[in-house]
Amino acid sequence: MSWITAEFSKKAVKRAGECLINEDASDENISVAMDVLSNWRSAHAYPMHAILIFLRNQSAKIDEKSIVVQRLKRTPSIVGKLKRIDGMKLHRMQDISGCRSVVSNISRVRALRNSIVNSRTRHKLHREDDYITQPKSSGYRGVHLVYKYNGQKTAYQDYFVEIQLRSKVQHAWATAVEVVEHFTKQALKASQGNQDWLNFFRYASAEFAKLENSAIDPELVDTDTYAELLRLEQKLNAKVRLNAFTVSTQFISERSDRKSDYFLLELTDHASQIQVTQFSPENLGQATNLYIECEKKAKAQPEYDVVLVSASSVHNLMAAYPNYFADSKGFVRHLEQVIQRSES
Repeated sequence: MSWITAEFSKKAVKRAGECLINEDASDENISVAMDVLSNWRSAHAYPMHAILIFLRNQSAKIDEKSIVVQRLKRTPSIVGKLKRIDGMKLHRMQDISGCRSVVSNISRVRALRNSIVNSRTRHKLHREDDYITQPKSSGYRGVHLVYKYNGQKTAYQDYFVEIQLRSKVQHAWATAVEVVEHFTKQALKASQGNQDWLNFFRYASAEFAKLENSAIDPELVDTDTYAELLRLEQKLNAKVRLNAFTVSTQFISERSDRKSDYFLLELTDHASQIQVTQFSPENLGQATNLYIECEKKAKAQPEYDVVLVSASSVHNLMAAYPNYFADSKGFVRHLEQVIQRSES
């Protein structure tokens, strides 16, 4: 296999990143910047592959049923991060390429972390973030290790690759966030969007951490997270909607021959019934007009919900989660565990 190498200097990559967030940039400059970004991202494929092999070997030692995947960061996510974080530069972004290992429980996450860090790999550990001991304010939990490639291919020397380590419970939570984010078009992972959804996932994370006998966000120590979680689950009808999103995604995957199609999802009777209408790209105007009419209906009927999604977004979701794509059953199952535990 012929691996792609960088065709542009890091200064050119830096300028491309600055151009992509410049609202006054011309279409021509944006087009050039996109070419630079695409090449720079593609050049991370080999170091990511090398780290993936390393991670698979380490994961197999700890948990033979571990699930190890890789991904290159999507363009909208890259641009969004450049806009969102002051001082972020494209050439210094540490998670353009990433590998993830999901193991059965927290103790195995810890064991895998130790095995990786204490290994004799030539790759260099650059940074470690323990979001299990100190969860993010969003509720995200897991361990992140950023490595610099230091293998035989000198063209990729010091390229960053991020390794994410999660338990199954932590991954179920993160997957559910991703599902809701895609279907409701909110940047929940960046702590942006509907406050009820943000708080719902934050409280769910705290309760899930209790299931794993793990630390919760210190800011929530004096909060009745169970009561708040239950209140928001009922307000959002979250369990039913998450299940509806899962069914819808599976339906779209089977139905769509083209990744560019659009699907209007109408969730009726508190999302217990789903009506899916498919539109070709040529009929996007018709889809948008119907979506607007349905949104008006949704305002007057709390038991009715509607969302317009593109097949490409669903395929992106499947690519990001090849083993769990849009499957929020794990999250719902753990949510029910929380409820049963509190009622017992």
